[in-house]
Amino acid sequence: MRAKKLVIGGTAALVLVLGLLSGATATPAQAADATYYVDAAAGADTNAGTSEGAPWKSLAMVNALHPAPGTRILLKAGSVFTNQYIDLKGSGSAAAPIIIGRYGAGAKPRIDFGNTAVGGEGFGVRITNGSHWTISDLEITSGAQPRAMRRNGILILGAGAGGGAFTGIRILDNDIHDVFGSDRRTGGINIHARRASASDPESTWNGVLIQGNTVDNVADTGIQTMTDALLNGSTWTHTHDAFTNVVIRRNTVTRIHRDGILVRAGAGPLVEYNITDRIGKYTSADTSVVTYLPAVSVVAAQWAYYTSGAVFQYNEASRTRRIDGDGQPWDFDVQVTGSVYQYNYSHDNEGGTLLMMNGTSNNVFRYNISQNDLDRSGAAFSVPFGGGSLAVHNNVLYRSAGQTGLLTTSNSGGVITYTNNIFLNSASGSYAVGGGVVYASNTFFGAHSSAAPHAGKLTSDPLVAAPGGATSIADAAAAYALGTGSPSRDSGIVVADNGGIDVAGRALYQGSGPDRGAVEAAAAGVLSSATFESGGLGGWVPVSGTWSAGGVPASLRQTSVTGEAIATAGSTSWTDYTLTARIAVGTGGGNAGVLVRYTDSANYLMLRLNLATSALELYKKSGGTLALVASSPVVVAPGELVSLRADVHGPRVVGWLNAGSLLSWTNPAGDLTAGKVGVRTASSAAVVDEVVVRG
Repeated sequence: MRAKKLVIGGTAALVLVLGLLSGATATPAQAADATYYVDAAAGADTNAGTSEGAPWKSLAMVNALHPAPGTRILLKAGSVFTNQYIDLKGSGSAAAPIIIGRYGAGAKPRIDFGNTAVGGEGFGVRITNGSHWTISDLEITSGAQPRAMRRNGILILGAGAGGGAFTGIRILDNDIHDVFGSDRRTGGINIHARRASASDPESTWNGVLIQGNTVDNVADTGIQTMTDALLNGSTWTHTHDAFTNVVIRRNTVTRIHRDGILVRAGAGPLVEYNITDRIGKYTSADTSVVTYLPAVSVVAAQWAYYTSGAVFQYNEASRTRRIDGDGQPWDFDVQVTGSVYQYNYSHDNEGGTLLMMNGTSNNVFRYNISQNDLDRSGAAFSVPFGGGSLAVHNNVLYRSAGQTGLLTTSNSGGVITYTNNIFLNSASGSYAVGGGVVYASNTFFGAHSSAAPHAGKLTSDPLVAAPGGATSIADAAAAYALGTGSPSRDSGIVVADNGGIDVAGRALYQGSGPDRGAVEAAAAGVLSSATFESGGLGGWVPVSGTWSAGGVPASLRQTSVTGEAIATAGSTSWTDYTLTARIAVGTGGGNAGVLVRYTDSANYLMLRLNLATSALELYKKSGGTLALVASSPVVVAPGELVSLRADVHGPRVVGWLNAGSLLSWTNPAGDLTAGKVGVRTASSAAVVDEVVVRG
């Protein structure tokens, strides 16, 4: 897994994220926003701490600080801070966040907080009631088995009279391991709105990025958001939107006592490219010492609770354990609405593939691949309390481990629809079908005698390339691609809101009709992927403007605020593909977007954010003439990272913002049929990250 780096060597100034957006560099170090250095081996607490040549020795000196915007707290690479922790308050600003990171070359500085505690709570790093913090490149552990207490590797806390509306939290590329605690608010990374008394103001967060971290051997939960608005008797109101603009990306979470990644009270969280493995009582905690671990009855790998508009995509989840129940990789839990699991891969999870709880509605499970998930919670899809509407379409479920349970437990609501799925059973397994489910145009192959009859049902071999042959999410699409002559090709039915692409990124639909399963037509794949962690441009070629790679997190950056700026990548022979990217416009009233089918600076298609018109716009430039062909109103703030996606398939172009398809246009001229990809601004600074081309 690749992760963003913050490594500061020498006395070079760190260029701040939104400082780069505006074209400005960081303010020189002053008393109010100085850089502080800590070296556990060569430092001394009698030093000034403001230079590499005179660093502090202990984190106690850090904890005495009152950091202001622009403060940087840097721990020496290779340092080990035993029975110590960082505990700070205060806020940075959008242009000058407070940074906790490392300097020098070598291993990440290690905070081993052992059995230390503040107010009966242990942690490696705690930030209380603060905005605009970046925490990166640390190793954090509690080491020895603890006493009974709540403990977290990194804790972002909103509590007490200082609670409120916070923003701009970035937790990047930390390694957190061997943290054992006493309750469900314990874990690796935890953002918690805590209510200690009735008069405490409610805390919320907008703009959270948790990226590139590893969390291993943790009791209780790997990564989570939590608000006490969800507790019985609370008068706080943000039960569904305490956390907005949350992105949890490219984390690896393994050997966890309870849940892997859990988003509570979120509005539109994006959870993508994460790996969870061995979730549910897998830690090495010594139970003869750690006798207080609660009885765990239900766990899941990656899920949401009291959340709307969540998108979980391109994740892999494996070996989740069923305890007294559950044990699934994915879960639409209580009060989850308008959310989607798409393009994910799961395998060998004991409880099945998907859990749906009560109070849910308008959720979608599409273009996912499940390989040998068991059914020990009664079904592949478990609906124990009769949730609301759920569309299950274009998935593949391969089962060869003797599964004999239902496909779906009975659902009294009768609102689950199964469309265009492929269910593959080996000769050793069979399945039944529960009630309250509507089926249309699915394929059942193998031991399928008890499968319910329905319109368009097929029982012939779908000719999947390598059933059971996936080894990771990277090769899952190829393993479950349909072979030439498959009866499941072109024999599905059209799904109106289908997400636009299949699990491999191929645009829908390719042939004379929709394919069944998760792979449309021949297997597609990733044509190009750039995350810019190495500090280089990653194959991107500047055409005009001022482009560089760097910052926190590392991204492609354009700093010129005059004229047109273009950078490109890929091949002029690319025809049909999907381009996704994370983009922030750094200039008020500015614009930035992605280019598809780029031939040269006079010929391309462009999907861009325009802050001046508050719109997502689609342009065609042909022969040097730029013309607006479609637009949709949107509201995006300067500096706000959003997801843009452009699908080009034949003459049709579809534009997406975050999870919404907002634009669709057909090119009547028949030109611009092939070309590179690119990014473009006009008199605007911008940040571009996570650029992926699939086709």
